[in-house]
Amino acid sequence: MNTSGDAPTILVHEWVTGGGAAGAHVPGSWVAEGHAMRRAIARDFAAIHGGRSRVIVTLDARLDDDPGPWEIRRIEGPHHSGRIVHMACEADFTVLVAPEAMGVLCDLTSCIQDAGGRVLGSSPEAVDLAGDKLRLAGWLAERGIDTPSSRRVCPSLGLPTDAAYPAVLKPIDGAGSVDTFIILGPEELPREARALDSAILQPLYPGRSMSASFLVDGRGKPWLIAIGEQHIQLKQGRFEYRGGRLPVDAPVDVRPIRAAVESVPGLRGFVGADFIWEDRTRHATVLEINPRPTTSLVGLAGILPPGHLAAAWIGAFEPGSLGARLLPGLAELVRALGPVSFSAAGVVSGGECFE
Repeated sequence: MNTSGDAPTILVHEWVTGGGAAGAHVPGSWVAEGHAMRRAIARDFAAIHGGRSRVIVTLDARLDDDPGPWEIRRIEGPHHSGRIVHMACEADFTVLVAPEAMGVLCDLTSCIQDAGGRVLGSSPEAVDLAGDKLRLAGWLAERGIDTPSSRRVCPSLGLPTDAAYPAVLKPIDGAGSVDTFIILGPEELPREARALDSAILQPLYPGRSMSASFLVDGRGKPWLIAIGEQHIQLKQGRFEYRGGRLPVDAPVDVRPIRAAVESVPGLRGFVGADFIWEDRTRHATVLEINPRPTTSLVGLAGILPPGHLAAAWIGAFEPGSLGARLLPGLAELVRALGPVSFSAAGVVSGGECFE
């Protein structure tokens, strides 16, 4: 670990394409999003300190080379977690992009921190709370934050007849829109959904699917980066995330979204919050909190000057640093330079894209 004050070493570990899923099958949408985020994050951190920072990225040994301003470490075999923890302890900072599902992000964060590494992300406790969608829904509701009423169901045993329909059915600890279904009635349960042993059933809210991106500092204060609109497609009864556009030109009241992020102790670094915005009533309903980088980061890295987002990200953990001074002006700068559209696979278009 660097102790001389020189340009830092940053490890970027995107779990899906970085070897965390070595030997296992993962959804194709996770691979596409993971690839896009890994490249965007690594390229931005490589630009800080005048391009003198050292960026190391992990890459699944089964994947093709992915050259860039970074060093590649191939990951394979059943003991990949130990190697990642070792590399994290040798770096100054580690950026993790991993699913909350199955406790992956929580466990890896905990292992790195216990070993003395420094993760630019949320605490294991915050990841655990935000990753459990049923628990988070209760948490937000208890604090007066509007969120859909949620109930645990067992799709393999059928759905309750007294629930509000149309409804959304999704895994309790899922990531992205994987295995997220629209349910028109209790008898109209897709065959694929019946395979879920346990899931959440929520009423379907009308409105625009949106997301808010924040950098949360060491005091738990969320600094808004941008509000974006998500492109969600309904295909054969499933919701599919197709990318998004940011920033949006809409009078969104960010206060309830900010309050939701502030309510979860231990959220740090890049945090995304998904919500439904109803234009007529100008009301936001908070759906989920993502305690990790989201695909919106791909669009943001395309808007902002190289290294700007990464410097502010480190600044959220380094009070008084030059990067910390960038936090208050991030949202205004994004508004001035945007908007951009981006696909789930990381293709950015429009605006003043710097990449």
